[in-house]
Amino acid sequence: MPDIERSAAKAFLPVAGLEWIASDTVMSAELHQIYIDEGTVWVATMDKRCIGFVTTARYKDALHIIELAVEDGHQGHGVGRRLLGTAREYAIEHDIPALTLTTFRDLAFNEHFYHKLGYRTLDESGLPKRLADILEAEIENGLPGNRRCAMHLAL
Repeated sequence: MPDIERSAAKAFLPVAGLEWIASDTVMSAELHQIYIDEGTVWVATMDKRCIGFVTTARYKDALHIIELAVEDGHQGHGVGRRLLGTAREYAIEHDIPALTLTTFRDLAFNEHFYHKLGYRTLDESGLPKRLADILEAEIENGLPGNRRCAMHLAL
């Protein structure tokens, strides 16, 4: 999974100011394993090989998408859309009322992609504390706050 995350991050290479993400650290295999053990990770495979995943965490008010990654070369073919659909189905089956995530505002493969799937960008002034805390931690870890947003999909 870390290898897929590194491969997926290549999408940031042509993005001015975000090129560094392509070589940044990724989630450790150990942390991935914790979410796998919780049953909140789904993978996409092709020819018996993993090409993408979505990692989520359950909260009382939402299933939060921590990471969606599709291997370079497989992006733009509906893999991410299908993974998000699986997470959505899980949330519905478990009576979880929403999906949430944080992402970049100004990228076609981030905020605009999620808008197409029905997510709405949340106003910063009314963010739930959990999402505000996530955004704050992202900023502390080097992500540009002016380019980040939280999104919500009511189920």
